[in-house]
Amino acid sequence: MGRVFTVNVDESLFDVLVQHIFSEYEREKIPEVKIILPCKRDVIALLSAFKNHNAKKCIILPEIVSLENIDEEDLILNLDRVKVIKPTKRTLLLIQFILEWNRKNNDNFPIDLAYSLPSLLDKIQSTQTTDCYQFDEHSKKIENFISLLTETWSKTLKDLEVVDILKHKSDYINNMIISLQKDQYIIFVGIGKDKSLIRAIYDLPFGKIILPNLNLKIKEKDWKSLDKKHYQYCLKDLLDYLKVDRRDVSFLPEACSPVPRHWDPENLTLNERTRWLYNENWIPVSATWMTEERAGITGSPEEYLDYVFDTTADLSKVSSGHVGNIEVITCDSREEEAQVTSLIIENEGYENISLVVFDKLLAARIACLSRQHSAIPENYPYITLLLYSIEVLTSNWSSVSLLSLLKHRLVTFGYTQEEYTRILSEFEIEILRNFSTNGLSDIINAINAHKKLKYKEDILLIISKLEVIFNPLLRSINCSIFDVVATHLQCINILSGINFSELNSEIGNFTCNFSNACEGVGIKCSLELYSQILTLFLEKEFFFVASDLNKFSLYHNKVVILAGFNEAPSFQSPLLNALTREKFNLPSAQEEQGYFFYILHNLFCASKVYITRSLSHRKPILLQRLEILLKEGKQPYRDRLRILNTPECTVPCTQPMPKPQIEVRKEKMQVMSCSAIEKLIRNPYSFYVEYILGLKQLRDLNFKPSILEFGTMVHNILARYLRNKKSPMSIAREAFSTSQFNFSNMWWVRLQKIIPSFVEFDETRSNYVELEKNFSCPIFHIPARDTGSCDQYETAWMTNKPQEISLIARCDRVEYLPSGQVAIIDYKLGTPPSNEEVMSGFFPQLILQALAVEHITKREVSELAYWKLDYDKIKVISIQNYRYKMQELKNDLPGFLSNYLSNSTPFIASPYFDKFLRFNSYKQLERVGEWL
Repeated sequence: MGRVFTVNVDESLFDVLVQHIFSEYEREKIPEVKIILPCKRDVIALLSAFKNHNAKKCIILPEIVSLENIDEEDLILNLDRVKVIKPTKRTLLLIQFILEWNRKNNDNFPIDLAYSLPSLLDKIQSTQTTDCYQFDEHSKKIENFISLLTETWSKTLKDLEVVDILKHKSDYINNMIISLQKDQYIIFVGIGKDKSLIRAIYDLPFGKIILPNLNLKIKEKDWKSLDKKHYQYCLKDLLDYLKVDRRDVSFLPEACSPVPRHWDPENLTLNERTRWLYNENWIPVSATWMTEERAGITGSPEEYLDYVFDTTADLSKVSSGHVGNIEVITCDSREEEAQVTSLIIENEGYENISLVVFDKLLAARIACLSRQHSAIPENYPYITLLLYSIEVLTSNWSSVSLLSLLKHRLVTFGYTQEEYTRILSEFEIEILRNFSTNGLSDIINAINAHKKLKYKEDILLIISKLEVIFNPLLRSINCSIFDVVATHLQCINILSGINFSELNSEIGNFTCNFSNACEGVGIKCSLELYSQILTLFLEKEFFFVASDLNKFSLYHNKVVILAGFNEAPSFQSPLLNALTREKFNLPSAQEEQGYFFYILHNLFCASKVYITRSLSHRKPILLQRLEILLKEGKQPYRDRLRILNTPECTVPCTQPMPKPQIEVRKEKMQVMSCSAIEKLIRNPYSFYVEYILGLKQLRDLNFKPSILEFGTMVHNILARYLRNKKSPMSIAREAFSTSQFNFSNMWWVRLQKIIPSFVEFDETRSNYVELEKNFSCPIFHIPARDTGSCDQYETAWMTNKPQEISLIARCDRVEYLPSGQVAIIDYKLGTPPSNEEVMSGFFPQLILQALAVEHITKREVSELAYWKLDYDKIKVISIQNYRYKMQELKNDLPGFLSNYLSNSTPFIASPYFDKFLRFNSYKQLERVGEWL
């Protein structure tokens, strides 16, 4: 039988291994030694260690291979005989299987499942199935899925006359096991997931197994009952499989002399004691001290990690010391976490970083922020052009997607950049931000309907060219994916003048490989499906930031970043539940979690470990245990980020107080609507921006109509109905279908409730009604004054004729009552102001309407009311005691407006505006948060 060792994963690991080989084997025997390591970069690290130790010895090195590509040499030597399926082709064929399964079984497995199916196939092919009589309906479906996958995949590979790389590796290992010789010197380092190979090597007389980071401090009773989620369970399971007692495992001798017999074990460190305990070259002593409850346990940082990960250990016994190589950074948001991670990568150097991201959204943010780890800058324009050109069609020509494509730096349609920018600017402002469009025809209709476009012909020409370019792609719907890819690349070529397949870069290689892999794949593609597949491959190729934890490496990382460490990842899978795992003899979810923690423990042994997490998430138990041993202190990277995000100097921002000249005030304030006066009362600055400067907020791209646009449509429908009292729902249907806004069906459902309830309520009112009518009245008349008391601008104005300000009030509904009085009604779909709010003076619309109506009709207003248009009823909210407010406003309004006709009165921005109105179109100009 061979022997089993353990070793700490730290910067001295490969030096220890080299020293062991030099001390254990004679020089002439060393070339006969074969060393199997987990990953390829471990091979490089071990070769480097041999180089450092071999300077004076000048020997031939042993054979060193990695389990990751153990069959690489065989593939190279048999290149003409063994054809391995390309990874891209394999993924596409597995996507084809998933789509076919979904179609036949009315299922919805995601296409990215194709990336995890190869390892599943490899596991299943290397295990024997067992009977499972407790299958429920879901488990039976999954069993059928896996069985059909195995059968279909085997047939597919046979038809293509290729082999799967994982299957070839499995067969190679099996052949290697068969061909092992009794006198072979083989050292296997790591735990791997192929126990049969480890067992075969252990069975050799000269075979050695080295298990990194085996915890010998766990009590024996706890060791025997380890939970499957424990980080040492995978090691215990392997030792049980090998039938090796943990007490028979030795520490790999390090480059130091054996402990003299007179050394007192109580004066040794924990590592020295353990080595002394189990190394045959050292004096054996009783192991009782390891299982006793002892206060004040101290040791190296690696030993403290054992206590953190070992949930059977009592951390209260650890009384001194700390883990100094780990820094936990708690961030306020995912955006800040991505920025901190990118800053660490930039500062530490990408070549020194091992990055693991547990959050997909965080990974996407990091990929965008980190220039080294995201797509190479020169590839980025080509990647976005591929994506934007498809998004235009899959989004039905949405404004955002269309502008993203038209503004792409590789798209100019033959115009100079300056001229092209002017054309697109007009198209965006006058069309896309003014009209709610749904599809290409709506865009063209909006362009044709606009009569003041300067570049109308150019815009129509660009849209026409774009339509012609994309027509072949639209016609390729439901064709094979190979045809869709070819057509897409042709469209890109015409659009940008660039042949992507001929680019001498990574994107050029990707395009060729992807196109070639699609040939012969039977996926019938819609544009939506093609977009999903293309995005999946581009993200995997250029934006993949999370490391594959399954590829455990012994290589001592200089810096490890664990980003998004908010909780341990779940290994429960809808594809593999407990019954299915049992059926196919696959590791349980708990075992996979334990293996994950084992790998995580090894990563924590790096020289520096950064853990980032979000403050909004609950702290994981592992992190809670870890923070007990962490040295408290500042978070330099987070502090540095905040310094970088803080400008070097800030200019104090004062409250906006514009003072336009008197001529401008006179011109803009001669006629004022109720809403204009209301704005001047609430927030003078918003009145200044809207009515004096004449600025208006542009609508968002892909604008979705809100309650404001819906209310305008309802007002028009009600006015049309009340004029002829016929077919209210026909009027509503016509108005809804012909609206310039693309109202969703949700609004139509609401409209179907409002109109009948309004009609029913209106029939109870038999008064004569005027609808949507304007009423006006003079607010005040300023006679010419003595110019000696006015400034020069007021003097020039006052020498002219007297000034009059007129109020224009547009009323939704005015009812003429039999008593000779009138009632003023205002329709509201949202929440109307309360009586107290109206009386406060900040909601004067109905009061101003009453003043104007009384002035024109010479009738007394006996009722002011809001009609709240609810789904199934009309709620009347009457204003009480309004006569007093009418008189107050009539007396105070002239003085209030006269004040704003003076040069010295500023139009200030009110910080209280948000209290009175939910919609503030001028917030970005007021910058209240900067000066308040």
